Amino acid sequence: MNPFLRLALVLLVGAVLVPSPTHAQQSPPRDTLRLDDAIQRALDDNRQARIARRETDIAENNVSLGNAGFLPTLSGQANYSETTTNSEQVFLSGETQSTDGATSTQSGAGADARWTVFDGLRPFATYDRLGAERDRQAAATEEQIETLVADVVEGYYDVARQQQQLAVLREAVAISRERLRITELRRDLGSASDLEVRQARVDLNADSTEALRQAVALSNTKNQLNQLLARPDDASTRYAVAPTIQVDTSLQYASTQQTALQESPALTQARQALRAARAEQRELRADFFPTIDLTAGLNYSQLNAESGFVQENTSTEFTYGVSITLDLFDGLNRWRRTQNAEVRATNARLAVEDVRSRLVTELTNAYERYQNRLRLVALEQQNREAVRANVDVALEQFEQGTITSVELREVQEQFIQAESRLLTVQFEAKQAEVELRRLSGQLLDRY
Repeated sequence: MNPFLRLALVLLVGAVLVPSPTHAQQSPPRDTLRLDDAIQRALDDNRQARIARRETDIAENNVSLGNAGFLPTLSGQANYSETTTNSEQVFLSGETQSTDGATSTQSGAGADARWTVFDGLRPFATYDRLGAERDRQAAATEEQIETLVADVVEGYYDVARQQQQLAVLREAVAISRERLRITELRRDLGSASDLEVRQARVDLNADSTEALRQAVALSNTKNQLNQLLARPDDASTRYAVAPTIQVDTSLQYASTQQTALQESPALTQARQALRAARAEQRELRADFFPTIDLTAGLNYSQLNAESGFVQENTSTEFTYGVSITLDLFDGLNRWRRTQNAEVRATNARLAVEDVRSRLVTELTNAYERYQNRLRLVALEQQNREAVRANVDVALEQFEQGTITSVELREVQEQFIQAESRLLTVQFEAKQAEVELRRLSGQLLDRY
């Protein structure tokens, strides 16, 4: 065989047998984005996460003794007024007295305190309800943050998948370019036709088109990841991610379900909503009890007048007492509110059962999908190895002239498709793993 042809075939063998980017051990470039850095940036900067944390802060601030009604209230007031009087008085004796522009001033200040010492134990129920609402909001925030982390992890590994897919397609372009060169060389030697050269060029153009499309898809996926990380709109996409998709294959259904029933944020929210509904029932039952208030007041007043019988009057008053209030009839509204609260508590209990049932169903489906994708990964890895062996044989036969370039192309396409399927099922397996951890409330512990 012509030495130039043999050299070209050696180059083609090297291009095809180069280790797949899915499994090659490559040192990451300096601008590689690490997964833990991406997650931390999302937790720190993502706007929805920041809003959710502030909602939790509001719920935490609401849990206080004053908001529950345990503490007394104190109010103060002050007043000042000035009066100008023109008067003419006629007495029984016939004497008269006229006053023009007489000024009188009156000022005062006071403070009143009221402390409800008993109203059917309402403050205790209110404090419990506020605590339940705080815990429910905390669980809602945790669920939202776990969803964000799940989106970031999936987005990160989607970039990894698209990145590796681009590497596979660029490898295909290199193979097709080498194949075209070899075919042109064989045509010059008289062992190939112009048709084979044109077909090789068509295949090269097709592979180049797919690589360009994949480059756009990779850029779009990076933009979506940038949005999750709250990066600026003009943030660069010229970065890489870890070259492998690592899937944890050790998850077990029994332990995952047990953890989910204890730690699931969705189930925790439903349970805390039930706790708040039961506390509301106790609050409304307090309406049927009397209210006992302790009261105290301190008032000071001063009067200065230029007319009248009293020219100056100063007084200081201190009052205290106790009051009992009992609402005897309010149009049966207390009974209506109590019945509504009972219905809400029943609904909250049913909601807990419903969330628990849906959680178990979603967990079961997610675990079956997880196991299915793990099996597919193993199968696709075997398929890829088999196709790689076929490439070796096809190249040897192509060198010997026993198969055509079109047949070699078919083997190459099988190899590319096998790599693509493996990347897809690896990504889907990672998605299933992340979903299992999110449903069971273990995602933040893992990442």
